Amino acid sequence: MCPQNFKVVVFDMDGTLIKETSCWETLHRYFRSDPKLVKKNMEDYLAGRISYCEWMRRDLLLWKQNNRYPHISEVKRALKNYEMVEGAYESIKELKRRGYITAIVTGGLDILAEEIARKLGIEHVYANGFKTDENGYLTEHVKCVVDPCEKGRNLMDLSKKLGTPLSTFIAVGDTRFDLSMFKIVGLSIAFNPKDEIIEKHANIVIKNNSLFKILEYIP
Repeated sequence: MCPQNFKVVVFDMDGTLIKETSCWETLHRYFRSDPKLVKKNMEDYLAGRISYCEWMRRDLLLWKQNNRYPHISEVKRALKNYEMVEGAYESIKELKRRGYITAIVTGGLDILAEEIARKLGIEHVYANGFKTDENGYLTEHVKCVVDPCEKGRNLMDLSKKLGTPLSTFIAVGDTRFDLSMFKIVGLSIAFNPKDEIIEKHANIVIKNNSLFKILEYIP
């Protein structure tokens, strides 16, 4: 691979920056969602029968109790016990020392992504979210910013904002949902890949507990 002038490193969140593989799964466990309905919603999205926004809305309905959605504080409580992957702090610190711009692009939730970005010092965040009523209770309305199968669109938006071509981007992810990023960046890194598809399409595959390992491949 020819050396390039890379400038931006974009990370997936679940399973890449934090050990939890899905904040949605964490919330379903917390709110005791019906596993059969959770599975059906996912299958309908993957089959193209519903949009990602609709998938979010249907999943949100599974948390409704006594005709009311949960309070935003409950969502925060359910997500509070996440763990950073080994080497996350050190990796971002070193990337920033080298002059890189960093970003998170996740199909997960902004409540968690923005907190992680603050802790790690990551500058840009693309994530989904909820809209609440005046009392802080979730509503049926969602903020659909990132379609997991189309994360590449968010990278295009960031590229435009920064005035930096996608050829100078590095993407780090772990599942097939990162494929659209891998296809358009200058360098793609599969960190502890969870499926063969993303491993097959990555320029570099890393199977190591520490995210710090990626620095060996980033100039």
